Amino acid sequence: MTMYFFPTPYKDELLYSILARYCIQSGNANAIQNFDDMFGTRNIIASIELSGKLSALIENMPLNTPYTSDCFIFKHTLFPFLASFVPKERAKEVIENMKDGDVSKAYNMLGLTASNIIYNRYFRFCPECMKEDIKIYGETYWHRIHQVTGVFICPEHKEPLHDSTVLMRGANRQAYISATIDNCLVKEVDSFSEDTFKKLLWIAEDIQTILNKEFTFQSLKKHKYIYMEKLIEKGFANLNTMVHQRKLRKAIYEFWGEEVLQMLQSPIDCNKDCHWINSLVRDNKITSQPIRHLLVARALGLKAIDLLDNQSYINIEKDHKEQWEDKLIELCKQDLSIREIAIALDSTPKTIRKNIDKLGIEPFWKYNGGGMFIYQDYRDMDDFKIRQKNARERWLDLMKKNPKLSRNNLKKLDEGVYTWLIRHDNEWLDNNAPTIKNQYKPIDWNQRDEELLPQVKEVVIRMQEGKPERIRWTTLGGKLGINGWFSKRKDKLPKVKAYLDSIEETLQDFHIRKIKWTIEELESEGVSISKWKLIEKSGVNARYIADIKDRVSQVLREKGYDEDLLS
Repeated sequence: MTMYFFPTPYKDELLYSILARYCIQSGNANAIQNFDDMFGTRNIIASIELSGKLSALIENMPLNTPYTSDCFIFKHTLFPFLASFVPKERAKEVIENMKDGDVSKAYNMLGLTASNIIYNRYFRFCPECMKEDIKIYGETYWHRIHQVTGVFICPEHKEPLHDSTVLMRGANRQAYISATIDNCLVKEVDSFSEDTFKKLLWIAEDIQTILNKEFTFQSLKKHKYIYMEKLIEKGFANLNTMVHQRKLRKAIYEFWGEEVLQMLQSPIDCNKDCHWINSLVRDNKITSQPIRHLLVARALGLKAIDLLDNQSYINIEKDHKEQWEDKLIELCKQDLSIREIAIALDSTPKTIRKNIDKLGIEPFWKYNGGGMFIYQDYRDMDDFKIRQKNARERWLDLMKKNPKLSRNNLKKLDEGVYTWLIRHDNEWLDNNAPTIKNQYKPIDWNQRDEELLPQVKEVVIRMQEGKPERIRWTTLGGKLGINGWFSKRKDKLPKVKAYLDSIEETLQDFHIRKIKWTIEELESEGVSISKWKLIEKSGVNARYIADIKDRVSQVLREKGYDEDLLS
C-alpha cells in the first residue's frame, strides 16, 4: 500500500503528531486503515517518544519523497535527547530497532521501561505556541520539546506549559490523536517562584539545545573525563579520581534546591548516599537519565553542549593527560616506589614505568622492582636528610600548637608528614609522639533509641506512601545511612524494635500491599486490569500470586473486578 500524500512536518513537530495529521487528512472511514497505509501492517502501536517501523513508513511514502528514517529519528522524535548519554553501540541498536526492529526494545535499551521517573500523563502545549501555529499554519500540533518529561516551561515563549486532555498512555494505543483547540484548553496552572522558574527554564533550554544540535554518538568514558575534570577543578575529587560524594551531593542540592529536585524526580538527601549521583559520576555501565546529567552539569558549571561536543572532550582529555603527567613528575621527585605512584595515580606499575621513559624523567634515584635503590641507600643521601629535618620540625610544631591532641588526631592534621615519618623515621616518631590517648565515650543507647524512633517512623511513612517497599531492619538501616550496625543492635533499641514489631508484615502481606498499589496505578493510567499486568507492574512472581490467590481475589472483588482475572 502506498500513500498518495504525506503532511509536511512542521518545526519541531513530533512524528506522532505528523502521523496524527495524516490520519485526519486521509479520509479513511476505518481508522485502522491508516496503519495499513503508513506501515503496511495493523500490528503496530502508536508510540510517542520513539517511533517504530520507520523503514516501512518510508517505503510507503509517495514517490520522490524527501523524507528518510534518519530525518524523522533525529528531527521529529525524542531520540536525540533520550539517547544523548548512552554508549555509541547501544544508540545505534536503538536506531535499528526504530527502523526495522521492535520499538519496545528501543524503549528498554534507553532505560525508559524500568526507569523510576514517572513520565508525563498528558500531552503538553504552550498557549503562545498554539496561537502562532494557527496563525502560520492554520492548525496547531504537538511540539517535541513540550513532551519531554522535566520540561515545565516553553523555552521559546518562557511561559509555563499546560496539560492537554489527551492521555499519553492508557488510551487507545492504536490511534494517533492530533492537537486541537478543543483538546488544548487553557486552564490556570500552578505558578512558580522566580528562582524555581529560572531553574526550570535552564533545564528546558538545555534540552532544546540537545534536541536541535547535530546528534553525536557518545561514550561513558567521555563523560567520566568531562565530569572528573570539573570535579577536580571544583574540589569535589582529587587527582586520584576519588570523588568526595557527600560534598558533591551538598553542592548539587544547594544549587538546585529541594523544590526543583523534587519536580525533576531527582531527590537528594545530603546526609545519605545518592544512587543516581554515584552512578552518574563513576565509570560504570549504568545508563543515567539525561535530565540528571543536566542537573549535575549545571551545578558544576558545565553547559549541555560541553557534555556532547566531541572537540570539547578531546581538549579536556588532553588537559587531563597533561595534568596526570605533571602529577607523575611531581611524585617522581618524592620518596615513593613505582607501586605507590601507581596507586596514587590510579594506574599500574607498567604504565608508570612506560610514562617515566616516555617523558624522559631522570630522577637522581633509580628503582628496582617495588622501589629499592640500586646505586646507594636513599637514607645516606642529602635529599633524605633535608626531608627528615623538615618532617621532624613540622611534627614537633604540630605537637606544640596542639598539646591536648593524641597521636591519631595529630595525624589527621597532617597525614603527609605522619606517613613519611612512620615509613622512614618510625623510631624517632615513637619517641616524640604524645602519650595522650583518645577518650572513649560510651554510647548512650537509651538516648540513641529516643532519637532514632521519630526518624524510623518518618521513613516508614514515606515507604508506605510511595511504591511499596518491604519494611525491614536492613532496608530502614540503608535509608537512614546506618545499615552497618542498625539491624545488629535490635536489643539496644527497645522502642524502635517495639514500633517495628507492631507494623511488621509477612511476605504475603507485603505482596498484597503491592497488588493493591498496582491496581490503583493501572486505574490512574487508564490501563485495563489483567493477571499479567498485575504480575508485570507489581513485580510479584506468578508463583507467589498462586499462594495468595484467595486474598487477591478478595481485593479484586472489593474493587469491583472479576476474580476470574487470575485464571
